[in-house]
Amino acid sequence: MTKQEARKIAAARVVKMSDAEKEWASGAVTDALTSLEIFRKCKKPFVFMSAPNEPDTHEIIGLLLALEKTVSVPRVRGDEMDAVIITPYSNFRVNKWGISEPVGGMCTAECDLAVVPLVAFDGLKRAGHGKGYYDKFLAAHPDCKKVGIAFACQRTEGLETETHDILLDVVVTEKEIIPAPCVSVENMFGGED
Repeated sequence: MTKQEARKIAAARVVKMSDAEKEWASGAVTDALTSLEIFRKCKKPFVFMSAPNEPDTHEIIGLLLALEKTVSVPRVRGDEMDAVIITPYSNFRVNKWGISEPVGGMCTAECDLAVVPLVAFDGLKRAGHGKGYYDKFLAAHPDCKKVGIAFACQRTEGLETETHDILLDVVVTEKEIIPAPCVSVENMFGGED
């Protein structure tokens, strides 16, 4: 299945979700993500700012800021995407895709955890929006843990990838956590270190 076909199928499934289903699923994704050891131990996370048909990342970002992590979020600049450090007092504007971006702020090249959006996925393979921003970003940060979050209905079968596509280390949905075989992802949901 091509990425374009996968995007179309996954997007149609998300559109069928009610607002209440999306809200519940977003909360479950947040709970699952924040239970992961790689989330709790990160120091310099990069987290995408969610669009309306994606799991809501505002609570995730707020939690990371409350934990006093050095949080960065994307800001698009032409064909590139910068990681911009934010604080609880950062100002945002909406870009041409309807996604919030920070106004001002310092760019960073440091990232130990990247939480990225998935338009569609098949295991650890992802299809994004098709602009290549996240593949370029992840290629520039090979040592960071790469976590994709999505609704379970965005899973497709037989997704074709290209040589420049970056595989994820973990995919988190409201129904499951899919780790790469070589990645230790200890789920400490409700537990202590």
